[in-house]
Amino acid sequence: MRARLLVSDPEDAAAAARLLAAAGWETQARPQHGPVDLIVVDEWTPETAPHVVAARASGTPVTVLAELVLQRAAGPVVAVSGTAGKTSTCRALAHIITACGGTVAISGTARSGNAWPDRSLVVAPPADAVTIAELTSTHLCHMGEVRADVAVLTRIRPDHSELHGGLERYYAAKRRLVDAAPPGAAYVLPVDDPVTMRLLGRPLVPGWAFGRVDRARMDGAFVVRDSVVLRAGGTEVAGPPGATGTALRAALAAACSAMALGVPPDAVAAALGGIPVVPHRMARHGVSRGITLIDDTMAATPLKALAAIRAVPDGPLVLIVGGDDAPGGTPVHTAPEESAALARALDLARSRADRLIAFGPAAQRVAAHVRVDDRTDDVTEALAVALARCPRGGTVLASPMFPVGPADREWVAASGG
Repeated sequence: MRARLLVSDPEDAAAAARLLAAAGWETQARPQHGPVDLIVVDEWTPETAPHVVAARASGTPVTVLAELVLQRAAGPVVAVSGTAGKTSTCRALAHIITACGGTVAISGTARSGNAWPDRSLVVAPPADAVTIAELTSTHLCHMGEVRADVAVLTRIRPDHSELHGGLERYYAAKRRLVDAAPPGAAYVLPVDDPVTMRLLGRPLVPGWAFGRVDRARMDGAFVVRDSVVLRAGGTEVAGPPGATGTALRAALAAACSAMALGVPPDAVAAALGGIPVVPHRMARHGVSRGITLIDDTMAATPLKALAAIRAVPDGPLVLIVGGDDAPGGTPVHTAPEESAALARALDLARSRADRLIAFGPAAQRVAAHVRVDDRTDDVTEALAVALARCPRGGTVLASPMFPVGPADREWVAASGG
């Protein structure tokens, strides 16, 4: 059997070749041609890419490195997807399991703190290690099967339609987490989120529930009167949230996942308070003159930025938005639902921020909708202006609404004291 590798990163291609060779495949990298039985793409590849469309039309399967990695996991696998909160849920779960004495296998090389199953997991972990895998829509749309003992959906909202040829296909990619999971997989679902539950299209059992609503007959993690309640197998434990906003939701989903793996509720509750903040996701840094810099540069969508703006405490606020309006040449946030979310986010940004700074190619699109106080070419200049203009004791929030590169994220993080 022959497989063609269309993986842009040479190290990822080498990892894919190693996994395929162990399964008896002969691999070739581009630009070689000829008939193949399998094509391996990377997670940046849209399902609308011409070579993907052509392969599927000819009946040639397409896969991605993440699927190859998960297929060889010896221990249990927790797969996490959703429009927002994936990385924070994965990192929170890793903290809970290790705090309870377990072993995890989780990405050590994925950029910006992501938990994608990548080349760092090619070396087989201990047989009892829990593999924790963050799966994006462009993982799932290329996966024939999803190896998951526990499948976690944080929430589904309009996003990334440009990568899938429409929102319905984006939703279908997200649903693959549960549709392609093996029989007997446990599902961790946001029962307080009617949009996500409706988009799933069918009830899923056995289930674990989480959210800001108590489901007395279900096992799961809930917020009840400002406290977290964990319930599993007839045991109920209460404890302080240990987080707020989107971080709290990630903690709830992670707590459910840990209990689905068999970790006792009291042990999970004890671990909740120590969950670390993930870089670039509402990470707070102190700077001069008592200013707080909040690095939320992973918020590349309007809905993520909306949540960030709502979570900022009252007081003077300088908000940085912008980035790349068309990474890879395809405009983002153009579907009607995404455009409406962008308008809502920008309206809130303008009403809440004392000063609004827009940067990069997306600045023009921002300025077409709301008044912008400053426009800059890049995030480096935007951050300098924001820190200079922010009143003493105020907050600078970098929550761009549009995609930004890893170097830009690291610059913002490094600017915090």
